[in-house]
Amino acid sequence: MAVRTAMVALAALLLGGAGEPPITAWCFGGATGGGGGTRIDAEGSVTNLRRPRAGAPDQETPRGADPAAYRRWSGLLDAAGFDRMPRGNPGNITCGLSRGGRQVIWASPGIPASLPPAVAQVYRELSGWKPD
Repeated sequence: MAVRTAMVALAALLLGGAGEPPITAWCFGGATGGGGGTRIDAEGSVTNLRRPRAGAPDQETPRGADPAAYRRWSGLLDAAGFDRMPRGNPGNITCGLSRGGRQVIWASPGIPASLPPAVAQVYRELSGWKPD
C-alpha cells in the first residue's frame, strides 16, 4: 500500500508544464513511503526532490541548470525507445526514470541488467548530477 501511495503522489512531481516534458530519476517506498530524486526540465533547470514519508509535503531544492544535459538525455531516451518500453514492476522500494507521464520502474536495489544501457546511463547521470 505504501508503494502505491508513493507512486500516486509521485505523479505530481513528475509531470511538467507545456512543451518538452521533464526527466526525473527517483526512488520511493520502504517503511516510510518517502524518497526522492532529481528532475531536469526542458530549459535545463535541475531540482532535487525529497519527500520524508508518504503524504508529507514535497520538498524541492533548485540545484542549477544544464540545458545541454537535458537535450542529450532526451535524445538518448528517444534512441532507446523509452516511450515504448514496458513500465516494469514496483518493489518495496521502487526506483524509476520518468519523462513526463511515462515511467519505467524497477525494484531497488540497483539498476536491472535488462534495462537498455542508454536508459541506465540517463538514470545514473541524472541521479548523480552536480553543478559545474
